Amino acid sequence: MKRERRIAGIDVSHWEGDIDFREVKQAGIRFVYIKASEGTTDIDPDFERNYREARKARLKIGFYHYVTARTEDEGRAEARHFADVIRGKKYHGCPVMDFESFGNLTKERINEVSLAFMQELSDATGKRVAIYSDANNATNTFDIRLSVYPLWIAEYGVSRPDMRNHWRRWAGWQYTDSGRVEGISGTVDRDYFTEDILTSRSSVLNDKDDPEPCE
Repeated sequence: MKRERRIAGIDVSHWEGDIDFREVKQAGIRFVYIKASEGTTDIDPDFERNYREARKARLKIGFYHYVTARTEDEGRAEARHFADVIRGKKYHGCPVMDFESFGNLTKERINEVSLAFMQELSDATGKRVAIYSDANNATNTFDIRLSVYPLWIAEYGVSRPDMRNHWRRWAGWQYTDSGRVEGISGTVDRDYFTEDILTSRSSVLNDKDDPEPCE
């Protein structure tokens, strides 16, 4: 089997504070996923600054949304909010659903909410969309219907993520939540990404200076 080329990445939100993305780029990071939104109204306080500065540094960019929905209608509303927040921005990575706080939802309801969100997000953006999940939920919570979407998996302290789930391979792997990178004062999530995370298969991940991202 052909080994996927990996690109070094991070994912950030306002929790990382003021980031020097030029130093991040010089440290070898090539891809950054930025938190855009949460719920139906919230926008990450540092979203615009992180996007602007990451773009100046010519990093490949993706966005993610933190889901709080408890019903399918709420899931669709959150997807529309996410799409509105990132509309007009330029990005390489699939818009990502981060749904990990389930409360007392049943497995069936979690999957129905997820599917409603993903379908609405795809329609609203016109892009390929992806799902973020830890290894346990990828195996035991999310069902096969979601495997049509690229998976960004989180699993720490292993040499490779556990893919005994409905996905054949990962598009992103968050391998630590305590990484260190020049340009960020504290710890940060570190990731590897492959071309499966891209909105457009015509864009290739490499270590050269990045081309203009897709609209």
